[in-house]
Amino acid sequence: MPQSDLHSLVSEVANDLSGVANLLSLPIALSHLKQDFSGLSHKLSYVAKDDPRFNELDFLIQQTVSLLDFLGVESKDADENVLALLDGIIEVARAETALFAGGDDGEADIAERRENMTNELNALAIYALDALGIDVTLMEDAPVFDDDVSSELDYLSSLIQGNGESSDSSTHTQMLTQKRVKETKDAEAQTKFEPTTRVKSHLLEHLMSYSEELVQIRNTLADFAEKQESLALTELSNKLKTVSDGMLNDLLKTQMRPVGNLLSKYRRIVRDLSKELDKKVDVEIIGENIELDSNVIDAINEPLTHLVRNALDHGFETQEARAVSGKSMVGRLLIHAYNEAGKVVINICDDGKGIDRKKVLSKAVSNGLVTLENRHQLTDKEILELIFHPGLSTSENVSALSGRGVGMDAVKRKVEDIKGTIDIHSEKGVGTEISLIFPLTMATLKVALFDIGDVTYAIPSSDIANIVAISNQEDNSSVRFDSGHTLLFQNNNVIPLVEPHEYLGELAEQHAFRRTYQQGTRHSVIVFTHRGQQWGLPVDHVRAFLDIVIKPLDRSMNGKDVFAGAAVLGNGDLALVINLKKVIQFAQAYH
Repeated sequence: MPQSDLHSLVSEVANDLSGVANLLSLPIALSHLKQDFSGLSHKLSYVAKDDPRFNELDFLIQQTVSLLDFLGVESKDADENVLALLDGIIEVARAETALFAGGDDGEADIAERRENMTNELNALAIYALDALGIDVTLMEDAPVFDDDVSSELDYLSSLIQGNGESSDSSTHTQMLTQKRVKETKDAEAQTKFEPTTRVKSHLLEHLMSYSEELVQIRNTLADFAEKQESLALTELSNKLKTVSDGMLNDLLKTQMRPVGNLLSKYRRIVRDLSKELDKKVDVEIIGENIELDSNVIDAINEPLTHLVRNALDHGFETQEARAVSGKSMVGRLLIHAYNEAGKVVINICDDGKGIDRKKVLSKAVSNGLVTLENRHQLTDKEILELIFHPGLSTSENVSALSGRGVGMDAVKRKVEDIKGTIDIHSEKGVGTEISLIFPLTMATLKVALFDIGDVTYAIPSSDIANIVAISNQEDNSSVRFDSGHTLLFQNNNVIPLVEPHEYLGELAEQHAFRRTYQQGTRHSVIVFTHRGQQWGLPVDHVRAFLDIVIKPLDRSMNGKDVFAGAAVLGNGDLALVINLKKVIQFAQAYH
C-alpha cells in the first residue's frame, strides 16, 4: 500500500475511534457497538498488513468484536459496565494510534503499553466469563487466566462462533477449544471453580418473601412456646430458628453484589467531566469487593452519581485556583467503601475548596430557614446540614452537569428511603467528605424490642451502645431533672436523656418517665452514640432481641418521620421502628 494511502487509512481509524468514544457516552445497543468495532477491525487489518506496529492493536479490536458478539446473544442494550469497559479499550487504542500516527517506532514503553492492552482485555473477558455463568469472585486467590491472555480470549471466542461457519479462523479456534477442554480436565486450577446455576430473579424474590413470612411464623411459635411453658415447643422453636436463620442467610447471599459493579463506572464519569470542565482530577476507588444488597446498589446509583458530579462541578477548583492556594494541580477524589458495625459505608471525599459555612448560613437566612436571632446558636455541623433542606443551594446557576435543578435534599431523601443515612464534614479550603451509610440488606433487621406505655417500639441493635437499668434506689446512677433537661449520671459519665414525649408527641404521656422514676419504678435506658455524643432513651423495659421484617409506614401514620417502619410480631402486635436521627432532631428542637 502506498505510504500516502496508509497515512490516510490511519487517519480514518483515528477518526473512527473518536466517533466510537462519543457513542459510548450515549444509550446504545450492543449490536450497533459490534458493527462499529467490526468496521474498526476491518480497517486495522489492512493497516497491520503494511505496518506491523499495528498488529497488537488489531488483535485488541478483533477480540473485542468476538466478545461483543457473545454478549449480544442475551442482551440487546449495553449496560453501564460494558460501556465503561469498552471506553477503556477505546482510550488505549486511541493512545496507540496517536503514537504511531506521529511517526513513533513504538519501541518506547512497549512493555507498559502491552500491559495496558492486556488489562483492558482481561476486564472485558472477566465480564464475558460472568455472562457465561462462571463466578469470577471465586478466583480471587489465583490469576483469572493461567495462560497468556491471547490464548484465553481465543478460547472464549471459540465458544461464540456462529453455527456451522467454516473458515481458517474458526478451524483455528476449534483446535484451541479442544486443547483447552483437554487441559481443564487435568488442571488443578479447575478445583477453584464451583458449579453455578442461573435462577430467574423473580423466583429468588418469591423465596425471600416466603422466608420473611417464615421469620414471622418462627417468632409466633417462640411466643406461644413461652406462654405455654412447653419444653417440647421450645425445642421445636429453637430448631426452627436455626433452620430459618441458615436459609435466610444463604438467600441473602444470593442478593449480595460487590459495590465495585457500581463504583467502577465513576472512573469514566470523572475522566469525562474533568475534560469537559477543564479540571484535572484523579479518582481512587477502594473497597470494590465490599458486598451490598443488590436492591440497595440499584437504589443508590442516582444519589452517588449526583454526589460525584457535584464534587467535580462545584467541589474542585480550577487548576489556576489550586496553584494559587498552594495545592497540587491535580485534584483527588476518593470513593471508599467499607464495613462498619454491620453496615456498609461509602465515603466520597475530595480535596477541593470545601463548603463555605458563612455562605450557607447567609443563604439559609435569606430563604427563611434560619432567623437572624438564632443563627449564632447553630453549630458548624448544623450549618453544614442546612444544605439538605429543599431549595437551599450555594450555587448561583443551575448546572447541567451536577444538580440539574435537583438539590442535596433529593439525595438525602433517596438514601433514607432505603433505610440509609447521610453525613457530611467539610472544611473551607481543605475539602469535603460525604458519608452514605446503608444496611447490609433490606430484608430483615435485628432489633431490640421495648415498651413505652402500652405501645411496643424497636431500635436496630447495631445502633445500641449499651442498655442500663436505673431506679432512684440505685447508688451508682442517678437521674436529674434540671431546667427542662434530663441527665443520667453514671460512673462519672453524664448522658443526656430524651424523654418519650419529646419525640413521640401524643403517643407518650407528658413527663410520665419523670413521675414514675421519682416514684421508684425501675426503667431501662437505651444508650446510643450520635456524632461522638452519647444519648439515652428511657423506656419501661426491654423485651427481647430478635429479627424482624420491616414494612414501610404510610405518610399519614408517620407525618414527622420519627419511625423508620413497622413490623408485625409473633403475637400479632405491631412494633414501630424508631429513627434515632429524627429523635435527636426532635430533642434539640424541644429544648
